[in-house]
Amino acid sequence: MKMLLHVALHDLRQQISERSNIFFMFLMPLGFVVFFSFVNQNIGNPADVRVSLPVVNADAGILGGLFAGYLEDESFVSPVHSVAEADTIEFGTRHIEIPAAFTDSVIAGVQTDINLLKNEDSNTDYDLTAEVRIHQAQVRLIGDLARWTATRDTTIAPDPMSAAEQGRLIALSQEPVKVTVRSEYAGTGRPVPTGASQSIPGVMVMFVVMTVLIGGSASLTMERDQGTLRRLATTPLTPRQIIAGKALGLTFVGLVQAGILIGATELLSLVPALSSDFTWMPYLGLLIPLLLAYCGCVATLTLFISGMLRTPQQAESLAWLVGMALSAMGGAWWPSEIMPGWMRGVGQFFPTSWAMEGLHQVITWGHGFPGTVVPVLVLLLMAVVFWALGARTMRVGV
Repeated sequence: MKMLLHVALHDLRQQISERSNIFFMFLMPLGFVVFFSFVNQNIGNPADVRVSLPVVNADAGILGGLFAGYLEDESFVSPVHSVAEADTIEFGTRHIEIPAAFTDSVIAGVQTDINLLKNEDSNTDYDLTAEVRIHQAQVRLIGDLARWTATRDTTIAPDPMSAAEQGRLIALSQEPVKVTVRSEYAGTGRPVPTGASQSIPGVMVMFVVMTVLIGGSASLTMERDQGTLRRLATTPLTPRQIIAGKALGLTFVGLVQAGILIGATELLSLVPALSSDFTWMPYLGLLIPLLLAYCGCVATLTLFISGMLRTPQQAESLAWLVGMALSAMGGAWWPSEIMPGWMRGVGQFFPTSWAMEGLHQVITWGHGFPGTVVPVLVLLLMAVVFWALGARTMRVGV
């Protein structure tokens, strides 16, 4: 075991000390983490985000002002402007217009439209969100009007817009909400990973497979081409022990690469300009078995691929291609939930897919350690298969 560890640590030192690997293992991953941390800055809870939605109120009655107040309660910042003021204001992406005689029309039971005006270049997703919140404000207005009408005594107050009745309507509108709606995913559905919880784990999964595959396959084919593996065979180590030492060294390389990305993410989360809310710390203890299994699986996959190639140039070229395919099909570039069914099916044969599955089970869906059990077992099974194949293909070189 001591000799195996010596071979593994020697290979790790060689990988880290190579000048070309400094960029690929340290600087390039750091750049990716900075980029995605900046793109996925923390904007807080979406429910707490307040959107500006100016209101042009042409209504002289009470309902126009009440509706603007309801918009404020739906996380809008809704400054109210008169028609005269609106002529001198340059509105932003979208604003609302409440028509004249809005109150009189609603009280009389006449259908009345509230207009949402949007710029041509407005974001359709934000437009849809604004429409949903506006609809919620409309429902609340209708609900208060229904309660107000049901409890109004026309024999005492025949004028629906008397001062007393207006005061009663305002009092109803200011009552605390008695019913709240909680929405969550039900059945077999699950939320699609988005933002930093998709991109940061994806960067780690991609760089582990790229670093181990490219550096490892080039190193192994070079050692076989130059006779280093044959010279190692003259030591007390058996050929399988030599291959095991090489696999252990590649596993260490993957773990170092993962550690660099985790450390960089944690340090960058302290930078105020990025203000990323993503952190590995709450999940790190739960993810250690998954990271070990994933790095070991990628290491044995590298042995298998290296054994089929003859030159370092072949190894580097194929490693780039395989690494990119594994990252894309495995869900490191984008969530596997948005991929076509056939692509997800193919991805199930790749270690990157199961690594991302295990990461999301803990980080995105909050299933804790039990959520990593199946991905870890699948990765270990893949590692055994790749080890068996790699031992056969590398034996010739040894």
